[in-house]
Amino acid sequence: MKLVSVKILNNDGFRSLNPNENYTFGVSSLQPGQLTTKIFAGINGSGKSNFLELLSEIFYFLEIYHLPGTPEEEKAHKGIGFEIEYLISLPVDFLEGHYKAAAADKYIQVRIAKPMGEKPEFSIKRLEDDEYTIRVDNDTARLLPARIIAYTSGQNELLSNAYHKLKYHYFQNYQQNKAADHETDRHRMIFLDTCINSSVFIANILLAESNKLNYLLKILGIKNLHSFRITINLTDESNKPIEYPGYILNHIENLKQCATTWVERTIRKRKFYIIDYWINDATKDAFRYYFKTSFELFKVFYDLETFNLSLQNKKERERILKVSNTFNFADDLPKNNPFRLPFRIENIQVQKTIEGKPSKKITYKALSDGEHQFNEVIGTVLMMEENNCLFLMDEPDTHFNPKWRAKMIQMLNYVSALEINAANKVTKVRDQEIIITTHSPFVVSDTRKEDVYVFEKGENGTHYHNPEIETYGASINLILQEVFRRDITISGYSHTKLEELREAFKNITDKRHIKNLILDTQIELFQFGESIEKFDLYNYLSIKEDEIE
Repeated sequence: MKLVSVKILNNDGFRSLNPNENYTFGVSSLQPGQLTTKIFAGINGSGKSNFLELLSEIFYFLEIYHLPGTPEEEKAHKGIGFEIEYLISLPVDFLEGHYKAAAADKYIQVRIAKPMGEKPEFSIKRLEDDEYTIRVDNDTARLLPARIIAYTSGQNELLSNAYHKLKYHYFQNYQQNKAADHETDRHRMIFLDTCINSSVFIANILLAESNKLNYLLKILGIKNLHSFRITINLTDESNKPIEYPGYILNHIENLKQCATTWVERTIRKRKFYIIDYWINDATKDAFRYYFKTSFELFKVFYDLETFNLSLQNKKERERILKVSNTFNFADDLPKNNPFRLPFRIENIQVQKTIEGKPSKKITYKALSDGEHQFNEVIGTVLMMEENNCLFLMDEPDTHFNPKWRAKMIQMLNYVSALEINAANKVTKVRDQEIIITTHSPFVVSDTRKEDVYVFEKGENGTHYHNPEIETYGASINLILQEVFRRDITISGYSHTKLEELREAFKNITDKRHIKNLILDTQIELFQFGESIEKFDLYNYLSIKEDEIE
């Protein structure tokens, strides 16, 4: 999936984004060996994150629109209006039925127009066509991205709202179909929060492609997964049986089949399973037999974790569904007693190598913030093997060390590879797109300027432009200056001290005084590391020496 344009069809806009302005994006990165990335750069408050929030709200509406049982009036929601265009790869059988002439095309351009108070209209065209000639009225869910996966490292964020609300919709859908013995895919939109972190890690360790998994574990310094536990409550807080759908019960049985040991316990009428895993090759073989891929296992964890919403009363769940998209409710979500949660993963133990020493068993929680963020961001891209995925990553490298930041695009490219040659070079990647907001010049330096969007917010709202310089391979100092508007290469405190040394020469005319001050300043400069600013001050001192000669 490759984003082409988006427009807000209302009179108020969306956050800092203007109404009825056509925001367009290039699709230059279509090389088979390079992952498609769009980099949104700019200072804090420039509106970068607002775009990710807008895209999330659009696809949230479209997912609700396609959910079974959605009322007709909700499908013409009065509170949202938009037009979005993107490229996507569509199955041949779909094109044979809707646009036979394009059946062999790699990409089809999709337009979804949804005026305020009206239902959306879906159209498609070939890339070389000027107009949308084909309207699609049925099977329109297949025009959507296969997955929209979002992440944010921010605290005061609104990005997660759409995903949390959708999870409540999914659970409501479960409740309305308790007797269902088949599984419906409720995983189009996934938000990467702390609950999901361990699910991603375990699913990858057990079932990810070995070469890519080893690449990830080597960077993390993790030798292997030693053990973990799953606890599944069979009764709710009132000690009444939890009514899991038939397919969820099948998944629970399969998890038990993969276990080293499991037991059903009853404590004061509370019934629950304790399922323990000590990881070896046989354990991995069992998981591969029952769950096939890391994402299939992750979906089982995700579905089971969704049942944790059952601890909230119906009124609370209904309130969440009505919350405005301008209210940050992620921190206000109810906090439940972990021992009463229907599903939890716990006691994760890993073998980790620390500073070149022999590996040591530690808890997964003991990993650093950067290591957890690395697993969540890089690990999720590794896990998502489908084409047509869209990743919305809001500052995904805030806890990365400088080495990881410098290699972030390279790492994403590697874990999304479809083909890697004998020289370990990626020659073909999945058909996916990652939109990243960042303050990191390293991320910008690994991206062509056509795919870098510099955001600025003024009196007339948020706007963006491509950099004038070629950013790909550009130096960090040049990117700081041209993209982030910082022409100082050192930190503010030390720069202020250098400026104070320069300012000390002002209004001094006595040559002897100037000469002594030059000597004092040169001694002072020995305390500073090498930088352009220090070199400039040395030049200034040379000029002063020439003046008093």
